[in-house]
Amino acid sequence: MNNRLLKLAQAAPYLAAMHEARSFTKAADLMNVHQTAVSHRIRAIEDLIGVQLFERTTRTLTFTTAGEILCAAAHANITDLEAALLRVQAKKRSSTIRVSVPPSLAMKWIVPLLTMAKTAGLDISVQAQTRLVDFARDDADVGIRYGLGPYPGLRTIRLSRSYMQPLASPAYIEANGIDLAKPWAKPIDILMDHTTESDPIPFGWAEFKASEPAFTQKIEPISLFDRTDLALQAATGGLGVALGRTLLYENDVKMGYLVPLGEPKPVEPSDWLVTSYEFAETQKFKDFTRWITEQVERTICLETRS
Repeated sequence: MNNRLLKLAQAAPYLAAMHEARSFTKAADLMNVHQTAVSHRIRAIEDLIGVQLFERTTRTLTFTTAGEILCAAAHANITDLEAALLRVQAKKRSSTIRVSVPPSLAMKWIVPLLTMAKTAGLDISVQAQTRLVDFARDDADVGIRYGLGPYPGLRTIRLSRSYMQPLASPAYIEANGIDLAKPWAKPIDILMDHTTESDPIPFGWAEFKASEPAFTQKIEPISLFDRTDLALQAATGGLGVALGRTLLYENDVKMGYLVPLGEPKPVEPSDWLVTSYEFAETQKFKDFTRWITEQVERTICLETRS
């Protein structure tokens, strides 16, 4: 920042007060200083930039175009700064843990756990987002990412090893005469989350076919979806067979809505808990990490017992 901009920044509170008060006397009252302090600071800025900010007479004060522009800009910046300070202070005082998760994971796993979180004394705010959260700019404390990890510049914890699992409803299995001992003996109706198929992360029907020699049919989906939870919901409704992954399908299997076809296949990507190094040192993060790790273990154990 050059010297002129630094002096202008230092004068910003005076310019902002002038924007709000529209007079030297009232601006001085707002700042709790003498009127001459305001007029001297404004005169110094005019001399600095070589532009007159106000037309002065013995009775009136009129803003020039330059005065309107600079005073309005100073007022906007100080207002933004005050709002940002309030957000920082509120964030520091708040007990809420803001968690950014993919929409599928939010709907199929995190949201059903919120009651348990409250019982454990955690106040969790869920932000369902497809984009990767930027902890330096976004209002999130932690995130859960599905990928290869770890993520440079962030504190990362792998929550579990991940598996892919084809699933269908009991009604679909019965209607199509699927033998659970040989589920790939006849063609199935494939339900596909096309975003996972196009994503560079190795997960999808192509990866499943490569890992399952008995699955020989051509991959031609009857329906495409842009989220895995939607494909799983379609499978629950009896439309066909969807490919689920760890943490997204266990509860549906437990409730009897979906039935696994064949054995789950391990995949490279996993669910990772991520946060900034700064937030990783807080007790809130440690409490959340302990709780979310317990929920992952509990979910996977429930699926194993089902």
